[in-house]
Amino acid sequence: MTLDAHVRVDRGPVVLDAALHVRAGRVLAVMGPNGSGKSTLVETLAGLLALTGGHVRLGDDVLADAAEGRHVPPRDRQLGVVLQDGLLFGHLSARENVAFGPRARGVRAAAARAAADALLTELGLAPHARTRADRLSGGQAQRVAVARALAARPRALLLDEPFGALDAATRVRVRDVVRRAVRSGLPAVLVTHDLRDALDLADELLVLEDGREVQRGAPADVAAAPRSAYVERVAASVP
Repeated sequence: MTLDAHVRVDRGPVVLDAALHVRAGRVLAVMGPNGSGKSTLVETLAGLLALTGGHVRLGDDVLADAAEGRHVPPRDRQLGVVLQDGLLFGHLSARENVAFGPRARGVRAAAARAAADALLTELGLAPHARTRADRLSGGQAQRVAVARALAARPRALLLDEPFGALDAATRVRVRDVVRRAVRSGLPAVLVTHDLRDALDLADELLVLEDGREVQRGAPADVAAAPRSAYVERVAASVP
């Protein structure tokens, strides 16, 4: 399964124009300063924003094509998505949030709950399975969002800052869970502000500035030979 896209979105002052090709079992990290188009890229791949131009394909399926006027709704794209704000159902428990995706796709309640509990345990959240989402800490809610993205057996992962609210030890744990999911055969796009995430998880790093690609390559190669002041700054932040 390969995620292939050329995304053009005209959204206010920044016009995003970016291409990506992510094979199964590989991670593309996306970095850039605030306002560079990173979250717009994820939202467009997820189907939350319409293309101005270009296409989004997953395997043999065309999820969006601007020239043909095709736009598959987000719920039908079978993607595991983590957005910056999480978008959990506050009135539901952590378990119910994670089980929601499988239940929506026809999985029986008991099986969906069992899958949710397994993921919550893996992410260190078993004691909070019955806690309402609106009573979770920021880091706990972020882990629930990751579990929910994985629970419905997605065909690809789109992760927008999934580690931002986590302490160092929990960050490593969640990275490991994501890594195992990707290695099972998922293409993944990871938006991050932390070069360490890209160095640890990604096979390729795409750097956006003002909606355009300014550098692309293996994360270590990009860090070793910065082509912009932004890349130079983030490279200098990592020992």
